[in-house]
Amino acid sequence: VPQPVAPLPPPPPKTLEPKQWRKFLNSFRQSTPKGRRDYAMVLCLAELALRSQEVVGLTLDDVDWRAMTVRLAQTKQQRQRLLPLPASVAKALLSYLKHGRPSTDSRAFFVHHLPPVGQPLTAHTVRVLVRCAFARCGIPASGSYILRHTWATWAHRRGVGLKLIADLLGHRSLGSTTRYAHVNLEELRQ
Repeated sequence: VPQPVAPLPPPPPKTLEPKQWRKFLNSFRQSTPKGRRDYAMVLCLAELALRSQEVVGLTLDDVDWRAMTVRLAQTKQQRQRLLPLPASVAKALLSYLKHGRPSTDSRAFFVHHLPPVGQPLTAHTVRVLVRCAFARCGIPASGSYILRHTWATWAHRRGVGLKLIADLLGHRSLGSTTRYAHVNLEELRQ
């Protein structure tokens, strides 16, 4: 009996090289309120490996400054996640809160700086600002997902296990995470 051909694995995710990563981060003007906000959002995307929707879903109550953790209530899988808050992200978030965030009654962490001032941002807004930053740097990337892929790939290269990566990314199945191991095997072959 002929067996059906197994589907090909998804192509390896594209990732940023360290030099591109530094160039990308340096493209944000942290001397302006909007620049501080955008820089903090990008660090949440890249160093916490959040999705755009998770970034805009963050509220002021989700960050525990004493425990240095971030609670994600609004996730793709409808499950809460608790993540460690790296010092670099904490510093960027504090800088935005103290010197960038407009006065508003909104509990959303990231808000508009132009009309409608103080209203929560949308995931689309985050994706557009990331695409614009990549264009500013001349980096051929098409969306914010590359920051998440880069974090996962770099974590796997440093020896972090797939189960831990899956937990931090919020994947329900290890199958969703194995693509990062595939990237590592391809690099070893080369």
